[in-house]
Amino acid sequence: MRETIYLNELSWNKIKWNDSYKIVRRFQKRIFKASLMNQQKKVNFLQRKLIQSPHAKLVAVQTVTTLNKGKSTPGVNGYIAVSDSQKMKIVKNLKLNGKANVIRRLWIPKPGKTEKRLLEIPTIQDRAKQALCKLALEPEWEAKFEPNSYGCRPGRRPHDAIEAIFLNLHHGKDKYVYDADILKCFERINHELLLKKLNTFPLFEIQIKAWLEAGIFDEMTNGAKTSIPTMGTPQGGIISPLLSNIALNGLEFHLMNFVSDLKLKPNPDSAKGKKTKQKALGFIRYVDDILIIHENEEIMNLLIQETKQWLSTIGLEISEEKSNLRKASQSFNYLGFNIILVNRNNKMRIKITPSKKNKKDIIEKISAVIGRNKSVSSYNLICKLRPILLGWGNYFKYCECSKTFQAIDNIIYQQLRAWVFRRAIRQGREKVKEKYFPSGKTYKFQNRKHQANWILNGFTKDKKGEVREKHLPKLSWIKSEKHIKINGTASVYDGNELYWAKRAPVYSMYSTRIKTLLLTQKGKCQYCNERFTVQDTLEVDHIKPKAQGGTTVYKNLQLLHRYCHVEKTRLTGKILQEPDEGKLSRPDLKTRGV
Repeated sequence: MRETIYLNELSWNKIKWNDSYKIVRRFQKRIFKASLMNQQKKVNFLQRKLIQSPHAKLVAVQTVTTLNKGKSTPGVNGYIAVSDSQKMKIVKNLKLNGKANVIRRLWIPKPGKTEKRLLEIPTIQDRAKQALCKLALEPEWEAKFEPNSYGCRPGRRPHDAIEAIFLNLHHGKDKYVYDADILKCFERINHELLLKKLNTFPLFEIQIKAWLEAGIFDEMTNGAKTSIPTMGTPQGGIISPLLSNIALNGLEFHLMNFVSDLKLKPNPDSAKGKKTKQKALGFIRYVDDILIIHENEEIMNLLIQETKQWLSTIGLEISEEKSNLRKASQSFNYLGFNIILVNRNNKMRIKITPSKKNKKDIIEKISAVIGRNKSVSSYNLICKLRPILLGWGNYFKYCECSKTFQAIDNIIYQQLRAWVFRRAIRQGREKVKEKYFPSGKTYKFQNRKHQANWILNGFTKDKKGEVREKHLPKLSWIKSEKHIKINGTASVYDGNELYWAKRAPVYSMYSTRIKTLLLTQKGKCQYCNERFTVQDTLEVDHIKPKAQGGTTVYKNLQLLHRYCHVEKTRLTGKILQEPDEGKLSRPDLKTRGV
């Protein structure tokens, strides 16, 4: 009753978002702590309190209607919430009631392939309910998830998985690596077994079951009819990645216990103890991408059979065609990286580089952008290429990337040179070269100075007639860095603010610009003056808007919470942010429930 009165008296543009986020995160930390201590009754009590909280409802609705990229994508009912009154209406009606609307199914083309990727879109009302449910369910399972599970978890990233592989292979031994590909993982998860594994209170169980069994409207394949799924998780719901992680949780601990009970030793010289046997097993999972590492072939074959048997208990099986067992010295790909053990001076050394597929993909992507923009100005072309190039480079900088970056730089230079010279047939080549690739210039990039003659430059005039300049940096200007893997049991809900505050500016997926501002502002938002947390989405804001002549220099930039940036933009009535040029991208990750 109290919550209803609170919401009835509230208007969207007067909400103090910081207070709501603080209250929600306090609940989440308490749920995490109770789950860590196996106090299931207390977990369920706190979860009920959280989903009834008006603050949690506000955060859930803001997430799906304002912050998420898919906020303008309607479900099967064609409804999206745009105005403040529409958003408040969803908040007031938001309640877990054990019901779910029909899901809209789309088929999206995969880049460079004839096959299409499945995407299932719930209605905006169901997305808000799922966001509310996730706020309560995620901290419970963050306390239960295994240490080497990295995908779709807050505070974790693909580079943690790659570093875990490095730590398993850097001892100079050629080990066996099994890359397990689960056959249609998200389409075949057994509903009953998943619900049993959740072991939650009745309201949650009924609501999640309703989402799993929600009708799917597929105009392309079902003749405009609705089908009812009997297995799998919807590939588009906010809660879907979490449910998939829950379904696959337990495999690492199971294999560790299995290998410790074997009479076989990892190698003839190793000890017989359980800890030694467990330490010899390497296990990495990024959602459904499973990697098993062991030096003993006989033990590896037993582990593969045990993995298949465990997966069958949740209705899944391994694709024999796509799964591979090989020595690390034969090389393998994982999350876009190529990993191989090479023999140098009679010593095995691990080498990690961008995979051939991803090198080919970035070259083709850059080429396609240049081909589609033959008549645009060099300034506009740079604006299109820069985020793609730097996003790719920032993702792959945590490996031996220098030779790869130099090779790609050379190919891109050839493409840009052809693009430039075909535009000015009647002018001399020297004149054209100096216009687009001026000689003797010094460029500042990521706090370093570089001097080069073949850097594409672009100029434009703003509304005041002032000239703005932009250049396209080389990939090789991005220096290779060492990534430090996240602590095995660390979670964003564990309350260790010091650990996350130190880690975020260095080992996060933020761009150089955001990292610099994060350090300059000492980890605080300039709008609300509250400290950033690892769960926050951060955005760069122009203090003086670009529309009013503001420039993109550090003294005119500030870092804000995303919700603070939205609020500031709403109050000023201006669109203040340009695309962040250094944001990381995962070139070949499958979209999992996004």
